[in-house]
Amino acid sequence: MSDSVPLYVDDSYLREFDAVVVRSGPRFVVLDATAFYPEGGGQPSDTGTLEAGGKTLKVLKAMKRGDQTFHYLDGDLPEGAKVHGAVDWGRRLTHMRLHSAEHLLTGLFEAEGSGLKVFSSFSQLDFQPSAIDEATLRRVHDRFDSIVEEDAPVTIYYTSREELDVGDDARKRSFLEKMPLGVHTLRMVKIGGYALTFCMGTHVRSTAEIGRLRSLRLETKKKQRMIVYFELDNVK
Repeated sequence: MSDSVPLYVDDSYLREFDAVVVRSGPRFVVLDATAFYPEGGGQPSDTGTLEAGGKTLKVLKAMKRGDQTFHYLDGDLPEGAKVHGAVDWGRRLTHMRLHSAEHLLTGLFEAEGSGLKVFSSFSQLDFQPSAIDEATLRRVHDRFDSIVEEDAPVTIYYTSREELDVGDDARKRSFLEKMPLGVHTLRMVKIGGYALTFCMGTHVRSTAEIGRLRSLRLETKKKQRMIVYFELDNVK
């Protein structure tokens, strides 16, 4: 069975594409190539539409199964059908902004000696053990907004597993150890000189597109667990 070529990996801004259905079933298809980001890595699935044979179906969700991306639809399409896909751009752009913000915040908190990040999402970062306090929070908030104003580039490049140096970063070392041994090339996402990690998600091109923080809030939990909640301007 053919793999689904992930077009979003090299172009997060790709909104429309043409493909062929290589597998179909009740209300799902697998395409030979797709710009729909599948749910995973803390990033929700893209949604949108597939047009074929004069009819338009909604893509309700995309999920990765092995090397294939399953697109769940509100109808059926036959194998071999030629389709034109369109990603819901508003949803995608919001996810790109939040994902890049998550990376940048992680880098800034780690530079402040935050401790190990044990969880992250589009609204929170958890560190444990951690000594983050309100003063740290204010510094990171101010630094984040200044980097947005700086319009630092967000660049993507590839490196080999053997060449990657994670140093004493326990979080990155843990991620690397969990990756299948067959994965030899890693996709790196670098935000200026402030954050660098391997990631398969979608990102903006520069920090100005992330936008400023609306809020940054700290919650203290047991066993030195610190939870940072964040919101961006103009994101509901």
